[in-house]
Amino acid sequence: MWLRLFLVFIGSAWLVISNPAAAGIAILQYHHIGDDTPRVTSVTAVELETHLAYLVEQDFTVLSLTEAAAYLAESRPLPERTAAITFDDGWRNVYTEGLELFKKYQLPFTIFVNPELMRETPHLYMTWDQLRELQDYGATIANHSNSHGHMTWRQEDETEAEWLARQRADVVDAQAEIEAELGEQPKLFAYPYGEYNPELEAMLAEEGYIAFGQHSGPWGEYTPLTAVPRFPAAAQYANLATLQTKLLSLPLPITEVEPQSMVLEHETKFPELAVSLAHSDDLAPAQLNCFAGGEVVEPVWVGLTFTMQTPQPVPIGRSRVNCTVPSKSKSGRFYWFSQPFIRPDSNGRWPD
Repeated sequence: MWLRLFLVFIGSAWLVISNPAAAGIAILQYHHIGDDTPRVTSVTAVELETHLAYLVEQDFTVLSLTEAAAYLAESRPLPERTAAITFDDGWRNVYTEGLELFKKYQLPFTIFVNPELMRETPHLYMTWDQLRELQDYGATIANHSNSHGHMTWRQEDETEAEWLARQRADVVDAQAEIEAELGEQPKLFAYPYGEYNPELEAMLAEEGYIAFGQHSGPWGEYTPLTAVPRFPAAAQYANLATLQTKLLSLPLPITEVEPQSMVLEHETKFPELAVSLAHSDDLAPAQLNCFAGGEVVEPVWVGLTFTMQTPQPVPIGRSRVNCTVPSKSKSGRFYWFSQPFIRPDSNGRWPD
């Protein structure tokens, strides 16, 4: 294997960086397009066009998710500015409000759909004919499960084997219906609510899926294919001033994360996080900061592993820790890592 060397001028000296920053894919995650839907999951058509125009004007390479996966699988260097676009749920307004934008920009994007919900509430979701039309303008139609349930939840008196079989059927049945309507489709899966655990990851890997969460960060060569992060781009995250930093972010070369599951025990109020890196040549460990519950946390380093503990008790439901550190070799760009947590209530449940 060739050793990559990179010279960077810092202060008054040239430094040799043996592992310069490798580009990743910043995946944007959307749900609704509109100004009459819940703001927390909505981007207006004007905001979406601002994002699409920015990607074009700033010479981003926008890849489909299958193209992105091929780059990484083949160890091909990614373009310095690479992005992908996704929409969850297949809401009808993605078609009514987005069609003209998709025609105008002709960029690839992925729509994750729930066939069961499409049948049960057709007035809320796109039809198969509308999805077929969007395929003509760059869309890949992918799997978001059949029912959009909390996949980690077990039913009363359900064994682990029964739970996992039920989740496998939910995924497999959804894929079968998508392919019956649209022909063979790539095995791409978005976890409902971004919730998963190691057992679900293993099941999806067995079924041949690449799976996407809702924690933030770019997709890189070290990213597990069953836990690919995406940047939310709706509500307050639609602001292009802050979205630019995320689009230019770099993936940390992470080899191991503890805990392995995002789902905590109810009693775990102050979770600890341990993250191990393959190398740290392109970053200064002292400059890495983590952000939890609005507070800045300075991690503790031992070799290539940093650890931290949340300073405040994590709430019931979903939360996350974000960690960033500037690149030495790429001025103005930051490595970005996010760890999601879910703390259940005493009944093992949490809100949507």
